[in-house]
Amino acid sequence: MRNRLLASVLAVLALVLVGYWYASPYLTLRAMRSAAQARDADRLNAHVDYPRVRDSLKGQFSAMLARNLGGEPGSQDAVGQAGAALGAALGMALGDRLIDALVQPEMVMRALTQAQVRPQLPSPSHPASVPAEEPTVDWTTDRVGLNKLVVYGHRREDAPDDRLALVFERSGFADWKLTEIRLSRQDQP
Repeated sequence: MRNRLLASVLAVLALVLVGYWYASPYLTLRAMRSAAQARDADRLNAHVDYPRVRDSLKGQFSAMLARNLGGEPGSQDAVGQAGAALGAALGMALGDRLIDALVQPEMVMRALTQAQVRPQLPSPSHPASVPAEEPTVDWTTDRVGLNKLVVYGHRREDAPDDRLALVFERSGFADWKLTEIRLSRQDQP
């Protein structure tokens, strides 16, 4: 009787532990969105791997600049190859500093609440002292294996394929960190 009770208690504890382990990325996302809405950078920073986020954005910026200046890397067109090489060089020179300056808690907060990373500039209709209305964002998630969660944010006023992706990876037993931001076309610099 006593062994049966102990086995039942252990089984319930194991189920609770597995449930918490599985739900941990969603709990982290909820805590991060709450911190972003409260503008609490300290709570938010605990869940962001800034060096990896910066690296992900630097690569995207360099690739975008190479495309815009002459084509895809690997193109057979000589002008396209030269433009891609020039774009990559300029992207690395200028992009590193730009990305280092942009990737701050405010940018991550905007990504988590508005599904965009562009700096928010004051407009004549919305002075800096009056916050603009928050856009309506639809959020979806895609669990990639056991250690990665991709969260997609789509602003309703944007094109259907314009969506921002936030990539979270497991960091320990039940801790998750934002490690990558995949830009939508609207947010590319």
